[in-house]
Formats: sequence, structure tokens, C-alpha cells
Amino acid sequence: MPFILVVFYTSHAQKTTQKDLITSGITKAKLGNYREAIKDFDKAVALDSSEAEPYYNRGIARSELKDYDGAISDFSMVIKLKPAYPEPYYNRGLARDYMKDYMGAIRDYNIAISLKADYYDAYHNSGLAKFDLGNYGEAIKDFSRALGYKPDFAEAFYNRGLCLFNLHDLAGAIKDFNEAIKLDTTQFEYYASRGAARAAGQEYDDAVTDFLVALSINKEDLNSRMNLALAYLYLKRYMEAIAEYDQLIYSNPADAEAFANRGVAWHYLAEKDAACEDWRMASSFGSEKAKNYLLKFCE
Repeated sequence: MPFILVVFYTSHAQKTTQKDLITSGITKAKLGNYREAIKDFDKAVALDSSEAEPYYNRGIARSELKDYDGAISDFSMVIKLKPAYPEPYYNRGLARDYMKDYMGAIRDYNIAISLKADYYDAYHNSGLAKFDLGNYGEAIKDFSRALGYKPDFAEAFYNRGLCLFNLHDLAGAIKDFNEAIKLDTTQFEYYASRGAARAAGQEYDDAVTDFLVALSINKEDLNSRMNLALAYLYLKRYMEAIAEYDQLIYSNPADAEAFANRGVAWHYLAEKDAACEDWRMASSFGSEKAKNYLLKFCE
């Protein structure tokens, strides 16, 4: 989820010059000029280091520049000054997430949730961190909690579906991917993942449909193209498989898997020379499968 620029209301009036600097910095940050925004926040901090707002917004700008250590330092200062606000914990968790400190991120998300029970973004991101740790069961609980507070949360359905897929619950995964697609038809990943789940369940015709939709949204999605080609192979639609492998090889002339599988398609079309040539190429790129095919069919 994106970082959020906020204004903290304090118990006493801020100095006008500091407020002007903060406003200027926020305006620059919204325009994407984060380095200049940081300069304004630096000046605001220098004027009054007891105010949380310039630290918070400097942390946001630093996060956008991928200075996560600096961002964590700023959010920690905000927490010291304003420990009852959930947002700095949430954004510190995000920064820790980007640094792959998933346990630290989860701790921060949990504190944010303790301060704001319906913080569905914090539940969702906690789920993502647990997913990255391979703790799919606990991640599912977090995504479900997020959906309890935001039933139209497409990303939560999608990510819960990925967890279910990893737990081999294909029916559950497809159900969640269906819900995600109902809510947002623009994300190629939703169709690609549903296609993968359908293919894993040997529903190859439906999988092909999903992969084609994913590619219509993002023609550069090479994973969907590889999966589409493989589905065509299982459906014995060999010429269509070959056409997809042609495109994959065009995109990556050293794609051993594409050469090996295109060779399989040629083999089933009884095109021995073409099959053996593809397997030789795949073998030269390190494919053990292609080496075995060469020994079995071409030597």
C-alpha cells in the first residue's frame, strides 16, 4: 500500500514558519520532488525538534527514495513523540518490510492494529510479511481479518488465494481469485494466478482462457506465456504451443525450458529434426530434460 502523508494536530500552535515549511514539503512530495521536500522537512525539524509532523513526512519522503534506514529513524522519532498514533507504526512496518525484516514489520503492524482495530491495511501487510516467511496459514488469518473490515478488498482476496494455492487448496484459491477479479478486472496477475490454479487442477481449457486474458492486459507477462504454452501442450494443441514458445525464445534466446518444450511439441508432430535441434539448443543451455530426450530420441 502507498505511504500516506498526514498532518498531526498538536496541543499547541506550531510556529508559522515551520507550518509553511511542512506545507511546502508536502506539496513537493506530492509532486514527486522528494529530495527538495526533505530539505524543507529538515529546516522544519531544525526550527522545532519537538514536533512530530516534520519527522513523519520526512520519513515518508525517505521511504519513497528507498532510504529505509532513514525512514525508520524518522518514524521511530514520531513514535517517541506521539506513541498513540497508529500511522507511524504502520509506515515503519512498511519500511522494515522493504528491508526484508519481516518479523520487525509484523511487530509494528500489530502495534498499529492495537491502536486502530479496523486498520485493514495493517492486517493485509502483516499477511504479506507472513506470506514472505512462508507462514501461509497465519497469513490467511490476516487477509481474512482485513476482508472483515473491508469486504471489497481485491488485493486481500488475491493474496489469500495465493496462500491457499501454496497450501494446495486449489478450489479455495480459485474462489478467492474469482472474488478478486469481480472487484478488479484490470490486474493481469489475478487472471494469471487463477489460470495457474486451474492448470494445476487439469482444467486446461479454462486455464488457457485466463492466460490469454492476462496477456491481453500485459503482453510482457512471460510467466503467463510460458504457462499458456504448457497448457497448449497438455491439450495437444501443438502448433499453438510452438507459436508461444517462438515468442518466448524471441524474448530470451537462451530460454532452455522454451527450447526443450518446443522440442516436445515438434516431437509429437513427428518433426524429428526440428525436435532434436531444439533439444540440442536446450541441452547447450543446461537442460537435463533435453539431454535425456536427445539420448532417447535423437542418438
